[in-house]
Amino acid sequence: MEHSLEEKLRAIKMCRRGVPIFQVAKQLGFSKNVITVWLEQYKQYGIAGLERLPHNCRYNFKEKCKIVCEIEEKHVPLHVVSAKYRVARSTLHCWIGIVRKGGYDALREVKYGRKSASMGRPKKKEPVTELEKLQRENELLRAENAYLKKLKALMTERERLAKKTKP
Repeated sequence: MEHSLEEKLRAIKMCRRGVPIFQVAKQLGFSKNVITVWLEQYKQYGIAGLERLPHNCRYNFKEKCKIVCEIEEKHVPLHVVSAKYRVARSTLHCWIGIVRKGGYDALREVKYGRKSASMGRPKKKEPVTELEKLQRENELLRAENAYLKKLKALMTERERLAKKTKP
C-alpha cells in the first residue's frame, strides 16, 4: 500500500516528539517496520527521502550484490539498507532468498514483471488427425455423461428429501 507524504510526515513528527514507534503504528494503522524505514529515510535524506521513487528504478547485478552483501555479510539491519538504497523490504527479502539458494550469481537472472508463459492453464493443442478429433469428442461426451449422472443423482436426492419433509 502506498502512503502519502503527509501520512509519512505525521508519523515521523509523532516519533520525533517522543511517541514510541509501536504506539504511532497502532494509532495510525501502519506497520512498525514501515515507520522504522521512514525514520531512517528521513534521517538520511530529509523529506526527499520520503518521496515516491519512480517505478523504473532498477539496480544492476553489481549494485544488487553490494546491497545483499551489506545485509548478509556485514549484518547491517534490513531497515537501514532499505532506507539507504531506497529498495522495498520485500525486494530485499527476495534478493536475499535468491542469494541463499543459488549464490550471488543467481541475482543475474532476476527478472521483473509477470511470467506470462507459466501463468494459468497450458493451452490445449487443436486435434489434427481424424483419430485425435474423435478421441477429443469421446472425452467431452464422457465428461458430459458424468455430469448428467451427478445432476440426476442430486435431483433425485432433493426430491426424496422434499417428500420426507412433507406431512
